[in-house]
Amino acid sequence: MAPWDDFDAIFYFNKNFVYDGKVIEQIISNRRALENQLFVDRLLGLAGVKTVTKLYPPRSNSDLRLLVDQIVSSAFDIHHKQALVYYILKDCRAASDAATQFSRRCHLPEKYRLFTEGLWHLDRLELKRAIEYLTEPSIIPTFPDEILYILTLSHLPKHDDSLVMAYYLTVSPPLTTSKVQKAFFQTLCRASVTEAFYFTRKNGESLRQAYFVQLIEFVHTTAAGQARSKRAMELIGLPLDDQEVEWFEDTLLHGSAKGLYGSKDTVMMRRLATGKLSELSPELESLGGKKIDGLNWDVLKKTMKQA
Repeated sequence: MAPWDDFDAIFYFNKNFVYDGKVIEQIISNRRALENQLFVDRLLGLAGVKTVTKLYPPRSNSDLRLLVDQIVSSAFDIHHKQALVYYILKDCRAASDAATQFSRRCHLPEKYRLFTEGLWHLDRLELKRAIEYLTEPSIIPTFPDEILYILTLSHLPKHDDSLVMAYYLTVSPPLTTSKVQKAFFQTLCRASVTEAFYFTRKNGESLRQAYFVQLIEFVHTTAAGQARSKRAMELIGLPLDDQEVEWFEDTLLHGSAKGLYGSKDTVMMRRLATGKLSELSPELESLGGKKIDGLNWDVLKKTMKQA
């Protein structure tokens, strides 16, 4: 049997194989869509492959040979090397079964094959198919935050928030960077203001406050219409504790949301809902005469104070 790391044995079906031009264009386009880094780029970088974006996708047979040579001669363990070769063979449409035959010949462990399949489909922007592989229980989570973040990108074709939640609930990514935290929490906000609120309470004070402020900003930047009205009323009705009330009013009156549409109205509506109309700040007193849903603020305040 020919050694698994021999190029001619790997590409037995065509030793002069070159990538199809359309495949190259699609890979480059997908890299741009994934913020200029494919998941295979990450793996190749870890393997020590030099000039990754120049070598992948390979534009000639000599480039392909150089790429394979750098993979098989890297310090990666043997199964990681074989998984990368398997990934490359997945690109070879001229020999659709080459990847499968290679994995069988090398006895590539199933967890490596499943993970590689998942990343290959993710790099092809086939999100649903990718998650079917990447949530397999046998897989040790790798790049979990990066995968979760990509799933949150709403500009990708067939984006689906349910895939974000499915991956999060199955894998439990650590959410270690503010970029991932914000992107994931935005997904939670879209799903449910109330559920997003209770999620904030699962975190330390600093992150909890950051999430809470993001929730307020999310509601006040929702496009005008029924969705915004519903979310605003849901926000107003949350069971806030004293600390959250302080964050709520400070964000809307003095913080990052003070310039957003309806920020003062939201504070006043919560004050009205909770019957706390004493010691109104100058910002709230200035709402006198303003109307919301056809009702005059002065009339509302006077009625509530007399109740």
